[in-house]
Amino acid sequence: MSARPRPSTGSVIDWKKRRRTVAEKALPLFLNRPWPNVSIADVADQADMSFWQIYYSFDGQEDIYRASVGLLIDAVAETCATPPDAQARVLDTIHSFIDFAASAMQTQGYRELLYLRIRDESNEPWLGIQYRRRIATPLIESLKSAISQSGHSQDLDVTIDDQCCRDTLASLEAALAFPALLQDHGLDDESSHQAIRTSARKIWTGTYTVGESLRLSA
Repeated sequence: MSARPRPSTGSVIDWKKRRRTVAEKALPLFLNRPWPNVSIADVADQADMSFWQIYYSFDGQEDIYRASVGLLIDAVAETCATPPDAQARVLDTIHSFIDFAASAMQTQGYRELLYLRIRDESNEPWLGIQYRRRIATPLIESLKSAISQSGHSQDLDVTIDDQCCRDTLASLEAALAFPALLQDHGLDDESSHQAIRTSARKIWTGTYTVGESLRLSA
């Protein structure tokens, strides 16, 4: 969406900076209630700005919502952008990667994004699109690349089934991030570790050598 035409003023306004400032301050409002229930006046109060400063900076409430959630997606994507390097053994690479993904999923930002996806995605499909494009797909591609590198170090052409990756990340998310939405402390350490071990096993069973019908075995 494009913002409304800006009024002419006697001074130069950094509209991009203003939009970011408002988006940052408005996010708590959108976490508390759906965007149609958040007025421009609410956002103005939250950002300590006038109604007209907000009005001329955005193209309505949904534009503010998308800008706010976009910053949250940026932050989560950055958290997931530096997965661990490939290890010498494929199994070690898998465990290292699952530990990394689990840590990301237990951050506040990831939990907030999961909450918004659960609450809003049916009416805002772009949320799911952005999650898959910016977070899930890069994670899967990073895992596939790391597994391939580990396999090459052992003179094996190893790959991983994409659907297995998607299903495993979804189940790990459900096991680690979702409980924290229901209770502040989330899972206990043993339950978390069990979920991580289970996910690593699922990824392991999804690996195979190219051209071979048999899966890798430990």
